[in-house]
Amino acid sequence: MYKDFVAIKGKRICIILLSAIALLCFLRVIFPGSIAEKMDFVAYNEAGTEINILDLMFVTVYICIIVIMVGFVDVWCARLSESDASCARIKNYMSSLPVSANSYVASKYVFITIATYILISLLSIAGIILAAFTEPGMGLDLIRMCEVLVIPVTSLLILVASVELPLYILLGREKGNLTKVALMLLFAFIIIGIMLFADVSWLSERQEFLVRFFNWYTKYQTEITLASYLSPIADLVIFYLSYRITVYFKARQEA
Repeated sequence: MYKDFVAIKGKRICIILLSAIALLCFLRVIFPGSIAEKMDFVAYNEAGTEINILDLMFVTVYICIIVIMVGFVDVWCARLSESDASCARIKNYMSSLPVSANSYVASKYVFITIATYILISLLSIAGIILAAFTEPGMGLDLIRMCEVLVIPVTSLLILVASVELPLYILLGREKGNLTKVALMLLFAFIIIGIMLFADVSWLSERQEFLVRFFNWYTKYQTEITLASYLSPIADLVIFYLSYRITVYFKARQEA
């Protein structure tokens, strides 16, 4: 796993991420939302509601960091397999060790799991600090929304890794990318087919749809919240099945 950490340039990534989050939190402490009015960073919308621009600036940066972190997992899955396949010395060294396909594949999955947990922990800590110095309003609501989305984001990262790790480990980066693009195109064609042939008249009734959705969410809020907390369990089951499938075919490749 240390070799994998070096392969994805983990030291550089840790320095950049920790520095960015530390700087964001430090500036948030120095410039809390309560001083926005003194700095003339307050605006009003058409309804006369006060908008704290200073808070929105920090929230925007926070959301950008979340998006960047989500993209990291996709890059890591590719680099983990590429580093072994592209370097003949590493490949020969790995083949000379008493390491089974099970251990080799497990190291990749465990590494992605640990890395994802660390990323989500950093996001949660940053969110808590930002929320503590943000005034009630749109900015705080957006931070709370991001905190709620931490679990779905974690589930998404695990689900993406469940699909990409087998592709890259078994097929390599180039063939894995081609297969991934083919799957994405297939999904896009399905969506286009639904839009062309299914009844999508509800899209023109956006306001009515939003009202129905809000009523439905209010009615089943407890069930939806429970499902959001249980979703990582389902994703972990998929992650484990992905691991077992990858081990099986990797062992057959080496046989």
